[in-house]
Formats: sequence, C-alpha cells, structure tokens
Amino acid sequence: MQKESRTDRQDLQQRQTDWQMIAAIIVLSMIGLFALWSGSIGFAIRNGGPNSIIGKQAILYAVSLVFMALVAVLPVRFLRGVLPFVVAIGIVGLALPVFSPLGVMINNARRWIRIGSFTLQPSELWKPVLVLYLASFLEKRKEHIVESGMATFPALVLVGLSAFLIYLQQDFSTSILVVAIALAMLYLAGTPLVFIASLGFFSLLYGGLMIFSSQYRIERLVGFLMPDHHAHTVNYQMYSALRAIRAGGLWGKGIGLGSLKISSIPEVQSDFIFAAFVEEAGFIGVTVVLALWAFIMVRAGKGLARTDYFSKLAGFGLITLLSSQMLLNLAVVTGIVPTTGLALPFFSSGGSAALMTSITCGVLINLSGSHERIAHSEMSFVMKGAAHD
Repeated sequence: MQKESRTDRQDLQQRQTDWQMIAAIIVLSMIGLFALWSGSIGFAIRNGGPNSIIGKQAILYAVSLVFMALVAVLPVRFLRGVLPFVVAIGIVGLALPVFSPLGVMINNARRWIRIGSFTLQPSELWKPVLVLYLASFLEKRKEHIVESGMATFPALVLVGLSAFLIYLQQDFSTSILVVAIALAMLYLAGTPLVFIASLGFFSLLYGGLMIFSSQYRIERLVGFLMPDHHAHTVNYQMYSALRAIRAGGLWGKGIGLGSLKISSIPEVQSDFIFAAFVEEAGFIGVTVVLALWAFIMVRAGKGLARTDYFSKLAGFGLITLLSSQMLLNLAVVTGIVPTTGLALPFFSSGGSAALMTSITCGVLINLSGSHERIAHSEMSFVMKGAAHD
C-alpha cells in the first residue's frame, strides 16, 4: 500500500497543466462567442429579440467551461473506470430521439431529446465518448490488433450500431463522421492496412446506400455536381455563404458591419456562422482563428507525445475528431463538399455542440498533462500506425 501511494504521488507530481493551451482555448471560445453575437443578430431579431441567441449561448458557454475544467482535473484512471457506464448511457441516449416520446422533430430530423425546457443532442456527446472507448479497447488488445484486425470486431459492432442509430435520426454527416473517426483510431493503433481498407470499402458502400435512400440527399448531391443549375434551391446556402466570404476581402467589413448575415444566409447562427464571421473579419480574421486552432492542436500533440499508450491514442483521436469537424464545416461553407449539417467547434450555437467541444478540450488538457510513467509499452506513430517495443 505504501509503495502504491508513493507511485500515485509521483504520478501526480508529474502532471503538468499547459496554461498556454488553456488560454488559447479560452481566447478562441471568446472569438467564437463574439462572432456568434454579431453574425446571428438578424436571425435573433426575427426569433425573439436581438440578444435571444447570444444570451442563451453565453450561459451555455459558461456551463461548458465548468465541464471542461472538471474533466481536465479528473484522474485518467477514474475516467477509464466510468467509461463502460458512460458508453451504455450513450447508446441508450442515441436511441431516445427515435424510439421514445422524448425525441423532438426539428427541420425534419429527430436528433434531439427534450426534458422540460432542456434540449440535448445525444450524438454530439457520443463522439468523444466513442473515441475514449476505442482507445481503451484498443489499448487492452494492442498485441492482437497488429496481428489481426478481427480482434477489433466487438468495437466495430458498437461503432456500427451507433452509426446506424445516428443515421435513423436523419443525421447522415455525424453518422459518417463516427465511422471515419473509428477508422482513424484503428489506423493509429496499428491495425493491418488491408483490414482497414476493407472496412473503408464497406464504409463507402454504407455511405452510398444512405445517400441514395433519401430523395433530399440525392438532390443535394446532384446540386453539388451541377452547382449552376441549383443556385436558388439546394445550393442557396452555399452560394449565400460564398457571397459573404468574397465580400469580406482581406480585412473584412468590420465587426457588426456585415450585411449578408441579416437575411441572406440560412442557418447563419449554426452551420454557416463562419461565413458571417469572414464577411466581418476578412482573411485576417480567418488567419487568426486558424493560427489559434493550430497552436492548440500542436500544444496538445506535444503533451501527448510524453504520455502512455492510452493517452496517446485517445488524445490523437480527439484531435482528429475536432479537426475533422472543423475542416468539414469549412469545406461545406466554402462549397468544397456538399452542404451538410455539422456544427463548427467554438462558433456554432447550440448547447450540445458547445458541451461536446468543451468536454473534448477538457479531456485533451487532462491527457496531454498526464505525464505519468509509461509502464510496459510506448506507442510511436510511424507509417503503419503504431509500433510496439
């Protein structure tokens, strides 16, 4: 017992909090909150008053920061201990919007549950939970995984089940993102590339089936392939966003001076908030945001490089999650990929998205600062994925 206590004290002493990364996260959150206040003013006036969106979001941001701080200081051992219960709750939560009276329909999608005046989107919270579960699962089976991808079968069942439940909520983009993150985690863990390629092929078939099972998605795909013929229908959001981006130029029109945000950009408070931000902040504003984002990811990566197998795998999985969601949102706003509904971390309105981002950042702060002794193996990322000593 004395030896174990001494070890725990040594591990605790080796924990280092990266205050520079925390400061960058807070600054980026404040920029996002300010951009939301300015960009959503037109939508807010039409839906309850000029401060109806920002007032609610400010409260949600404050609550989210509390969750981030809490997750950042909890022992990693505790987080792993409660993970099975959180996973079970998460799967039940994914089923509630579709199979229970708690589910609510918004914009022809059943992605939310409502309890009183409180609304929650379970799929947002599921994403970081899935990353942590996969990291724990793959860490326990690391010797078998590099020999045969079939060792990952139980995890793949859970990934497939969650992706299907999210698809039933009419949330195709999140369903595909969940599958993509799982494939990235398998690659990082050193799963044979032939097995990952096979899963990738079946994932493409799954994506194609999901697209062609919906008339609305087919119309969006056709609109993306022939943009000039659908500028005023399915591509209206994208064209409106591009107009705002071009209007921003180098320096932007100035905070609060954007005009296209008032009525020209649908869902400006959510998926297309970045277009309104670019109109007012210009290329310089985009550069500042991307620099802050890169700084956060690099700081997290440097911290994770000194941690154990689980922390590395979970941390880089969370970095992949946040970066993928951000890049996909920007790709949608700029017309690189078809329009789909993915929130922009730190910017988009919504309590579930803000909570997902804060919890993910909190876990990243926790894992990257946990410079505990590496007991038996250390993961280093190479061409194949993970090499084991």
